[in-house]
Amino acid sequence: MSQGKNVSIHTKTSQIDADGQKSDMEFFAEGSYKEIGGTKYLTYKESEISGMEGTTTTIKINPDHLSIIRFGSINSKLEFVKDTVTRTMYSTPYGQFDIIIDTKLLEMDIQQEEKSTIRLKYTLDSGAGQVMTNDMTISFK
Repeated sequence: MSQGKNVSIHTKTSQIDADGQKSDMEFFAEGSYKEIGGTKYLTYKESEISGMEGTTTTIKINPDHLSIIRFGSINSKLEFVKDTVTRTMYSTPYGQFDIIIDTKLLEMDIQQEEKSTIRLKYTLDSGAGQVMTNDMTISFK
């Protein structure tokens, strides 16, 4: 498996918690992009800014769904399929959490030479009424 081509990645997320409090997060990273058998992979190392330092994130891009896979200080595989509810275990240094993801919007505009953009709107339910609404844009070139 090759390393792929080097890319600059920009991630911007707006999150509204169960109490209606909004927070915006934005970060930049250098990573790699490759395609294997029709599936595209975007990989980068998380930083202290994201709160997941020591974690490698791979975004696996398929025509009809997207996975965000993390290994390191955080271990998880989040599955996003438009208009579909998925469930996963989210493992942190503080313990494991059962997460329910309800994907409201999934748009992917993947280009070979130009800037590519992924847009996600989804809710994360970690139980006990802790539902967070997320609006995420990932762009890379």
